[in-house]
Amino acid sequence: MADVIILKDGSVETIFEPRDFQYLVDKYMGWDAEKCFENIISNLQEEADYNKSKVETDLGSYEASLESNTAAFQDVLEICRSMIADFNKEEGRNRLAALRPWRNQVEQIIKIINNQI
Repeated sequence: MADVIILKDGSVETIFEPRDFQYLVDKYMGWDAEKCFENIISNLQEEADYNKSKVETDLGSYEASLESNTAAFQDVLEICRSMIADFNKEEGRNRLAALRPWRNQVEQIIKIINNQI
């Protein structure tokens, strides 16, 4: 979308892209002002690129940690399921009958893990 600006002398200029404005700075303020404007824009672009890169890096790191946590929770969940399966076997039930609260704790762990993944 174009911007229309009215200059101090009353003339009207249409800005389609940043280069159009840069041309007006050169035309009405001189080459030094145009180079100053170009440096300001260049520095702002570098800062924007750096910030974008940092955000993408931080996001990638965060996603990697989420994937790692999910994998760890899935491993723990598999161990808990294996423990319950062993408990439900006849020989396991006889050996672990005295540890009934243990089964409830494992089921609570499974519930928490399922809520996290």
